Amino acid sequence: MKNQKVKVLLKGEGKNQHVLRGNFIADEQLQDFDVLTIEPGTVISHEEPSGRHAEHETLPVEKGCYILGKQVEWNPFTHSISGIWD
Repeated sequence: MKNQKVKVLLKGEGKNQHVLRGNFIADEQLQDFDVLTIEPGTVISHEEPSGRHAEHETLPVEKGCYILGKQVEWNPFTHSISGIWD
């Protein structure tokens, strides 16, 4: 796909990452949330940093507006919040 945008949505513990490719707008102004406006022809893939596909092929993403939040975990013993790995 020519002139496509690329955004790494999430990096996993190992070498894999979830990557959005295609025609979209990413509004990153909200703390801990990304607002993504997706247009037709956009796909998400699970791949290595080299671009090689890992685990599954690309999946089409329906046109629309999505909110990507960052998952966290609350520890009631230490009263702390930490990030969660894929």
